[in-house]
Amino acid sequence: MSTTKHEVHWVGDAPTRCDWNTRHKITKTFVDGRTRRSGSWANMCLDCHREHGIGLGIGRGQQYQKQLGGRWLKIAG
Repeated sequence: MSTTKHEVHWVGDAPTRCDWNTRHKITKTFVDGRTRRSGSWANMCLDCHREHGIGLGIGRGQQYQKQLGGRWLKIAG
């Protein structure tokens, strides 16, 4: 029996800057996640996610990483 991993990719234009701190550029990885303060969601750089996010997983957040060719692959959550 073989198992194939189902890859999930970001659909649409990926963020180029962190929603939490727009001075932070997103170039290699980001988290689409829920925030502690208001429970709203944001596309965040990893530093801002560590400080303001609530983690990864269903209802919490997903981490994406840029692949060769420019697609963004979900790697966690």
